[in-house]
Amino acid sequence: MAKNALQENLLKNRHKKKNGRPPMYTEWITEKGLAQVREWAEEGLINKQLAQKIGINVATLYEWQERFPEFADAIKKGKKVIDEQVESSLLKRAMGYKYEEETWGNGNNGEMVIVKRIVKSQAPDVTAQIFWLKNRNPERWRERVEIKDEHEGTIKVEMGALEKWSN
Repeated sequence: MAKNALQENLLKNRHKKKNGRPPMYTEWITEKGLAQVREWAEEGLINKQLAQKIGINVATLYEWQERFPEFADAIKKGKKVIDEQVESSLLKRAMGYKYEEETWGNGNNGEMVIVKRIVKSQAPDVTAQIFWLKNRNPERWRERVEIKDEHEGTIKVEMGALEKWSN
């Protein structure tokens, strides 16, 4: 009979409301929390920095990404925005570009006004081109050369005067 009473007690207590604060993730899987996480990712924060901003360990951040697809999606979408901006900037730098430079000075009534505008050019950047090519088409542009071992037979190495020291 004691066993049945224990089982009944466990069943009753199973449905009781738990005391204590709610889990921390509940704040971050709301619409507002997800928007904040996405914004931080758009600013270029890496996972370690995101975890610090939230106030959790980076391992917990990875756990939340696995448990809550909407949380992982917010980070992924935010990082995609900044990655595309960097990719665009790298391509622009690799190709070269023109830009307008303004010189400011004092006008007749003491206000700051544009004195002159000059169109300048930024030459293509060879380093950016190399980086772009190596990452976009590594099969064609990588530096690593593979050497196949196709030798058969014996290789004789002559060391001259050092040969007597080889024993």
